[in-house]
Amino acid sequence: MGSDLFALRALAKELNEVLSGARIDKIQQPETDELRFFLRNQGKNMCLVASCNAQTPRIHLTTSKKQSPATAPGMLMLLRKYLSAASIDGVSIYNCDRIIRVKFNAKTELFDDATYFLFVEIMNRYSNIVFTDSNLVVLDAIKHLPLDITRSHVVLRGVKYSPVPQPKICYLNDCSAVLDGFAGGDLRKYLTANISGFSGATLTELLTRAGIEDETGPLSETARASLDRALEEFRHIDSEPCIISDEAYPIVFRSLDNGDNVRRFATMSEAYDALYTSVDRENRNKARLKTLTSQVKRLRQRVQKNIADDVQRLKECEEMDKYRVWGELIINNIYLLKRGDSALHCFNYYDGEEIDIPLDVKLPPSRNSANYYAKYNKLKRTKEFVEKKLVQDKNLLDYVVSIEEELNNLPFDASVAPIEEEVSSITGVKKKPQKGKVRKEQPDPPYVYLVDGFYIYRGKNNIQNEELTFKIASSNDIWMHLKAEHGAHTVILTDGRPVPQKVLGVAAEITASTKSASFDVDYTERKNVKRQPNGHPGQVIYVNYKTILATPDAHEEFLVKK
Repeated sequence: MGSDLFALRALAKELNEVLSGARIDKIQQPETDELRFFLRNQGKNMCLVASCNAQTPRIHLTTSKKQSPATAPGMLMLLRKYLSAASIDGVSIYNCDRIIRVKFNAKTELFDDATYFLFVEIMNRYSNIVFTDSNLVVLDAIKHLPLDITRSHVVLRGVKYSPVPQPKICYLNDCSAVLDGFAGGDLRKYLTANISGFSGATLTELLTRAGIEDETGPLSETARASLDRALEEFRHIDSEPCIISDEAYPIVFRSLDNGDNVRRFATMSEAYDALYTSVDRENRNKARLKTLTSQVKRLRQRVQKNIADDVQRLKECEEMDKYRVWGELIINNIYLLKRGDSALHCFNYYDGEEIDIPLDVKLPPSRNSANYYAKYNKLKRTKEFVEKKLVQDKNLLDYVVSIEEELNNLPFDASVAPIEEEVSSITGVKKKPQKGKVRKEQPDPPYVYLVDGFYIYRGKNNIQNEELTFKIASSNDIWMHLKAEHGAHTVILTDGRPVPQKVLGVAAEITASTKSASFDVDYTERKNVKRQPNGHPGQVIYVNYKTILATPDAHEEFLVKK
């Protein structure tokens, strides 16, 4: 998900108009590859986000918020040192490439004037953020690129910043020589190979506006004139920010517009913010949960293997009665045997048929009988043990699957500490303590809603579910849960009042909010809910319940803000 020069140029022009003269109040680095500048200009507060994340590289104004890490990274400390109380002197495209340069005016420790530059390279997995002095000497960067025989773009402290060489001619320059050189063939492929600044979609739009489809021979005078006009139009086009098919564009592309797939915005920043913020949150949420998700997945696979082993062992125990019968028949027919016999052929009075019982020739008949009885007793004890273990393993699997559901539905800003605690309680492996001074993480509260005077609580994890059900809710409060499915516990605090049907319906929709379609929700008084015997946190059994079909709805309008 990247942007071409055509889109970034419109964005840089917009940012230059809005941010020129803005003063820096604060700088944050909430992610290792993301910077946030809190600015004030003409009495208006703004936040400029710059990210070199491979999946969502960008720079734009944003209304989203992120929490800073407990320890400030090195680059953040450097930026605060040089740019505290600095102002932005301009935003522009650099080197006719996908690089946006932000110029800062600042003061040194001796109050001398100083100039610094921030280069935001928006090139997908090659994206980077580089901070330099006025002579373009690199002071620091998010990604350091060492000297390599195959690399012309070196980013190291003390090295002069030099962007990646661009061998093509930029569409902003005179492209006459390039167009004159087209002798026929695939025009699109030729333009892509010789002109920079356009993505595939933008190039398609250029040819669409020029009225050119497929050219196999040299450009006619009419086609050449149309292409020249389209290029000139793209150099001076007025910005009309929009999102089409999950991509931001500075104008409405006629080649992509089908009438109902265009979302228009007042500014490019608003378009980028709407496009990237949610995607960035989702990607980073997956990244931060990756290790924990893998750990829970391995745990689930291990429990599933244990269950399969339990089932196999119980299957082996199905023959235990056979060994008891064999031992009994050997004793009853011992007069027919002598030492050294390899089998006993006798009548089985349990099923009325003749039977051959194998014997160990090295042992006397009585010892063979004792061995079969011993095997029967061993399998009997094994069956009793494995049956109990199978119940425990199935409960554990149910619990682990519920943890996976928690991870799948965990909001971006929610703490993972409770889930780590749950996993640790199962595996016995505790999280390694972090070195240095670490900010103590506050407990993550449950969701709280207020509907027509009734407070509704919904848990975010099994530990919260346990607390809501058995500590917060009283016996006459209403308790809710998805029918025969993993999910959060929801509690309506009644204070002894009857619950209106509207409140009951809203609570049921909140309970089903993690589902993609209508789902049955069970509800009952809390006094009818009991902890599952030998169960894990959040595992309950309940009786005397009713069921309501609910449409998933998070009902954020009723959410009590923290």
